[in-house]
This record gives sequence, C-alpha cells and structure tokens, in this order.
Amino acid sequence: MFDRKNESPISDAKDAKVSINPSYEWDENVKALNVSHRELEVFALLVDGHDNKEIAQILGIQYQSVKNHISSLYKKLKAKNMAQAMKLLLFGNFIKVEVVGEDWMKFEFDKKKWIMHTKWLLDPSNPRVTERERNETKKFLLDFGLYGKLYDDRLEELRQSENDET
Repeated sequence: MFDRKNESPISDAKDAKVSINPSYEWDENVKALNVSHRELEVFALLVDGHDNKEIAQILGIQYQSVKNHISSLYKKLKAKNMAQAMKLLLFGNFIKVEVVGEDWMKFEFDKKKWIMHTKWLLDPSNPRVTERERNETKKFLLDFGLYGKLYDDRLEELRQSENDET
C-alpha cells in the first residue's frame, strides 16, 4: 500500500483523493495539537502524489514553505514518517481517504474504518496477522497514547448499559 517511489501511502495516487474533514476544528483534542489548515492542505496534496514543487505551485506558496509545513506537521504529530502521520490524521479525524477505481468500486477510509481495521490487526484469533505485525501495531498505539482510545466506543457502550440498568 505504501509506494516509496512516489512517497505516497496510496498505491495509485491518481485514483485516491484525500479530503480534510471540516469538523476536525471543533474537536478539543485536535485543538491541543494546533495543526493548521494549511498543513493539512499540504499533506493532502502530498498524499495525492504531488511533489513539493507542484504543491507550491498549486497553493501559490514558496517551495521552502511546503517543506516547513510538512516538517511542522510531523513535529506536532510526533510522526517519524508519512505512514505514521497518515494513521494519526485518520485517527484524529482530520482527514479521510477515498479510493475510486471502476464504477462499481469506491472505498472510503476514515477514522471509523481505521479503528475497525486496527482492532482486526490486534485480534489474537486472527490467523492472517503475524505476531510481529500485531506487536508493531500495539507499540505504535502505545507510543502515541492511542491504545486506550481505540476502545472508547466499547467503554461508552458499557457505561450506557450500566446507566440503563439503574
């Protein structure tokens, strides 16, 4: 899924569209990261397969500004690379990715689907995932403080059922 040649986590960037979720600005956890809209624009264009010079032309900014925005975003997210940044931005509900192929095939990847996929990766009864992959996923979640948040929906469900019983 990660194409190093084009530095894009999408295998066929021309068929993928990264969009910024407008609601990200209202989330309190997101506000604490202080990620700017321009940083997200630059990242979305980067993931879409544009190089830094093209992004500068599209946005009407300097080439160095593009590099600064990317660097700043990675620092704010504490991400080491584009793949980590992509995971964190999906989990934070900053962005969603839509991959369009033939007319019959359309795939959107957002926070909800990322959480479902991550839970699938962590499921010890899943024979398609190696122990190494499971451990790497768990380490990533722990390193970024996301492991507990992965199960927030289940905790809320349990609290609700507890309230209904009383």
